[in-house]
Amino acid sequence: MIHTRSSELVNNLEDFTFHILGCGAIGSSAALQIARMGATQFCLYDMDKVEEVNIGVSQYTFNDIDKPKVDALSDHLRSLGVFTVGTFNERFSEFYPQGDKDIVILGFDSMASRLEAVEALFSIPGVKPLHIIDGRMGAEHYQQYVFDKPTVKKYKNTWYSDESGSPEPCNAKATSYCSNLSGSMIANTVRKLVTGQPFNRSFSFNFPTMLLEKSVMKA
Repeated sequence: MIHTRSSELVNNLEDFTFHILGCGAIGSSAALQIARMGATQFCLYDMDKVEEVNIGVSQYTFNDIDKPKVDALSDHLRSLGVFTVGTFNERFSEFYPQGDKDIVILGFDSMASRLEAVEALFSIPGVKPLHIIDGRMGAEHYQQYVFDKPTVKKYKNTWYSDESGSPEPCNAKATSYCSNLSGSMIANTVRKLVTGQPFNRSFSFNFPTMLLEKSVMKA
């Protein structure tokens, strides 16, 4: 099995469904790393196609150009032995829960899209994901927020508009090393969540300074 080396760290990922909202730099890196750890069930949401510019910062190749990102990422997941993949090539407006162990990973480029997605996640009464992991990436700066009992109110406590927020996280720029770091951080957080270990609710990492800063989110 491809996840033999990580099986002593986590061996229950097949019990969860991972919803990747945004299959660009953050989403593609996180999905493939989680799959390599043993995850078998994914739902992919993205309305865009793979472009040449995506290849330098995402997990795509030239063979993927002009394919819908959800289809290209699905192909890569299937090449790792993942067979349960739902693809939604459309703007995210509806959540398709798969049970009571749904984990959502937010990887959209804009803060506005993130808030719209979170509000859509809770639009069905009584239905909500088990966890939300929000990775926000700039060219050389990564931020992450984790919600283990998510609500729209909790998410809004960490949200800022694209205009008023930092110009670095969540913009059109990206680097391959930042996107790969985002996938690694998300995969590590997933491991902690599904095994019941302590985890950081929020942190940021800056490449120029090489500083990791942890912070406490509002309740």
